[in-house]
Amino acid sequence: MIKSFTSKSNSHEKELPYLYLILIAGISLRLYHYLDNRSLWEDEVFLASSLIHMNFTELATLPLDYQQRAPIGFLWFSRLSVLFWDKKEMALRLFPFVSGIAALIAFVPVSRYFLKSKISWLAALCIVALAPPIVYHSVEAKQYGTEFLATVLSLLLYTVFNREKSVGRLLIWGVCGALILWFSFSSLFILFGIAGAVSLTYLVKKEWKSFFLYLIPFSIWLLSFLVQYVFFISRFPEEEWLVQFWRNRDAFMPLPPRSAGDLLWPVKQIYSLVRYPIGLTWIDLDYLHEYSNLQRFLARMPVLPIILGLSGLWFLFKSEKRVLLLLSLPVILALMASSMELYPLRERLTIFLAPIFILVMGKGIDWLFNLQIPSTAKKIIVAALLAAPAYNSIAQVLNTNLFGDYKKSRQREAMTYLQKHYQPGDVVYVYWNNLPSYLYYQKAYDFKFNTIRGNDVRLASTGFVHYFQNLSGDFDNIKGYKRLWYAYKPYNGIKIGDIENEPKWYYQHNNGVQKMLSKIQELGTVKETYPASATGTDIKLYLLELHPDME
Repeated sequence: MIKSFTSKSNSHEKELPYLYLILIAGISLRLYHYLDNRSLWEDEVFLASSLIHMNFTELATLPLDYQQRAPIGFLWFSRLSVLFWDKKEMALRLFPFVSGIAALIAFVPVSRYFLKSKISWLAALCIVALAPPIVYHSVEAKQYGTEFLATVLSLLLYTVFNREKSVGRLLIWGVCGALILWFSFSSLFILFGIAGAVSLTYLVKKEWKSFFLYLIPFSIWLLSFLVQYVFFISRFPEEEWLVQFWRNRDAFMPLPPRSAGDLLWPVKQIYSLVRYPIGLTWIDLDYLHEYSNLQRFLARMPVLPIILGLSGLWFLFKSEKRVLLLLSLPVILALMASSMELYPLRERLTIFLAPIFILVMGKGIDWLFNLQIPSTAKKIIVAALLAAPAYNSIAQVLNTNLFGDYKKSRQREAMTYLQKHYQPGDVVYVYWNNLPSYLYYQKAYDFKFNTIRGNDVRLASTGFVHYFQNLSGDFDNIKGYKRLWYAYKPYNGIKIGDIENEPKWYYQHNNGVQKMLSKIQELGTVKETYPASATGTDIKLYLLELHPDME
């Protein structure tokens, strides 16, 4: 299959070793992390909770647990994996894993079509193969990896059908695009951007016959979206808490800008996109204190990717305006939706735009190879660009704790430890902030623990004195046991549906989690903890021998 994409001339045969090497590296990375089978992190748990107990009809018609949303096609294929396999991590990640490999392979003809030089399209493919965020979403039990695939497939369909005049072939394009919309919400921006670019091209040229012919596939896409909107999307309007969550992260484009900070939003966004999802920075800024001055400089100043990206835009403007329009319109539509607070543009929610950004960077490499500078210098620049994702991916293979950064979870490991050391007469008290993960793992692995589910009384309380008074029922339930396991997340977090950092008295200085831990420790003598340090983990267990007056 790959050879059919690349063997149109003798010169293409020379590309095959590099192509196969990149594909093997990309597939191997995805397979390695898939088989590593890390625990589900909280965002995955929220969706997995529905997938392991709802049937196909319920997934299509009922609200998902924890106010989650995902395209119906993704939900059904993921549910199919659960039915054929089990309720555990690898089953839930199977469809994203297959999507990740399919996206890597499908990107080969896409990059070959849009990029002129061998080194530019191979470099673009190398970014897709190695960029840690793209690899991560290929093995995450969420829809973001499938969103990436949807963009690649949409561009692939364009390369196949954009010159077609046959009604039959245009109908095929329409049906294929309509199907993509059922697997990816964000494909709306990509497909409608493609439709706009093609339509505007023929309108400007006044080629009316072609214009109306291409309305055939575009109308099918529109109809597919409208059906999905009426029967599925419109039933779940955007929640205010979620809008507020993304506002706090500058995920919405300020339009019109009202401050100097608003004017800098595009600059900050460009930097953010280079880091995530394109993965071309050396390290994550959240952990800068752990690195040397040189590493901090490299992390803060990803000059090379930005220069190549801007050069790619200039190169397109000068020589390929039609392609510039095609790649720009989906981004413009996404920015418009962001400005109306309909779609946040931040981190994982921008993964669907990564193929476009990578192609633009590839155009920057095309521009580079048109410059009159030594060929060796050009190759060094490209090697420097690819060094960051290659280094980070190798580091994450050598130390899987780095994979996913803050999304690295140890819930299964903690629950397995609990099962091994749990004794008759023990009780497990699960704080509200770890209940979703605990309940998923208890059900998926059939763990048998006597469990007290901690009540969340934050919003019914006015301060910590009142808070612990409202939790008196939980503490009464602990009485009568000899040993208590306390399971909690060692950071505050928020509960789905809550406005972030409310109530303020609870969230100041991480007080809520720490004060609850102190209160629990008053009930007995701490015998052991798991893990020994809370650093870099999303669950902590305390084992206490309860005081005699608690028994």
